[in-house]
Amino acid sequence: MRLIKLHSAGQEELPQTVWRNLRELQILVPIEPGSDVWLLAEPVAGLLAYLQNEANPATPELIRGYVQSLENLGRRLSVALTAEDVSVVKLAFEEITVTLRRIYADLDQTHHAVLTEVANYKTERYRVSVRDKFRRIVYWMERYVEPMIELVRADGPMRAAFDDIERLLLQARDQALFTDFPALERNRRHLRLVATHALRVFVQCRREIQPLYDVLRRSSLIAEGAALALQKLQNEGLDAWGTTPLINICALRLQNVPGDGAIRLSLRRIVEHPPVPPPVLDLDKEDLAPAALARRRWLDTLPEHVRPSLPLDDLLGWLVNEHPDKGTPEVLAGLTELVFHADFDARFQDANSRTYQTASGELFAYPVQLNSL
Repeated sequence: MRLIKLHSAGQEELPQTVWRNLRELQILVPIEPGSDVWLLAEPVAGLLAYLQNEANPATPELIRGYVQSLENLGRRLSVALTAEDVSVVKLAFEEITVTLRRIYADLDQTHHAVLTEVANYKTERYRVSVRDKFRRIVYWMERYVEPMIELVRADGPMRAAFDDIERLLLQARDQALFTDFPALERNRRHLRLVATHALRVFVQCRREIQPLYDVLRRSSLIAEGAALALQKLQNEGLDAWGTTPLINICALRLQNVPGDGAIRLSLRRIVEHPPVPPPVLDLDKEDLAPAALARRRWLDTLPEHVRPSLPLDDLLGWLVNEHPDKGTPEVLAGLTELVFHADFDARFQDANSRTYQTASGELFAYPVQLNSL
């Protein structure tokens, strides 16, 4: 009534008439039936906030509630599609439409609120302390931006719920349980639009607020350290303050030449150091070749060694007789070298198997005939 009387100068209606019209038009509503306390109706307050370019951010819990509502709707819609219940499909479709619009509107308001907070920080740069600004930025960062990004990211719960809803809508279209195809396509586009818009909005919010967060964090730490140092100076006085708050800068500078004592000590350490005899190299001593090298050399000489004895009716017997000191692995390696050599032709004879004694064991094999090509 005070506001009505204040702004009713020159009006023909009485303040009581204006008051009655505001209640009858439900612009003002009571808190509870029979109460004397009246509030501005929520739709009217939302309209005024929209006209005045004001925004109230939506909490992550609210958006998560919308996502859970869509998940429940998806389960109901799946059951209705299985049962071919057209009425439930239509009701679920209408509820999905309303929920998507609310999600989009709340995300847009949150985006606007974050940008408004960033603008307020830039305009109140010199009127608010660094600590207060840092607390405000941290609050917005940890309360809205980071949780929202976790919620709306590409592999987050919102995208999973949207994909499931879109799959069910396509199933309803294919089963001919929902015939309003334009509305169905609008909802499908709205699903993709809301998911893309949400991720883009909060990535932009983090891009706007992260630099302020980093700068304010450094400034807040510096201010906090300076405040602690000054408080200690005030409590303990200058004499007891000491050098604790100061930054220690260490440097090593050699300004004087070494003294005679240092030079004498260094020379004595060099002279008195026990000498180590130099190593002696025996140039006349011949080292034995490695076993692998000796084996390779022996295999390379086998073709020339066997050539005068060709043709051979039993190659393995010739190897064992000519090289009785070779073990089973060496004999088999020599046999392989000669059998697959490009200058020789090796064939197994049609005869009984024989036993061959080597330096390290026995071999049972059929005779192999070796001829020159």
